[in-house]
Amino acid sequence: MVKNLTYDRLRRIVLEEKKKIKKSKIKSVEDVETEEGVWSGGDNLVNHINFVKQLGITETKLREKADKLSKARNLLKKRLMRNL
Repeated sequence: MVKNLTYDRLRRIVLEEKKKIKKSKIKSVEDVETEEGVWSGGDNLVNHINFVKQLGITETKLREKADKLSKARNLLKKRLMRNL
């Protein structure tokens, strides 16, 4: 049976967890000292891959073709407008 999580129930759960933490004598965040170089091995986790090249994405080529076509279209419009 699923019970609704009311404000009072949530408050009671939080207070119970708070008591458990105090009893377990867990160190507070302020008391814990950090270790130097914990994240020092992160460079080998990243693969430097050019995804555009690997996946064969031809966006730049298509963009160049679209630009050429739009320039040609604009040139034709200008010529037609002059002739009318």
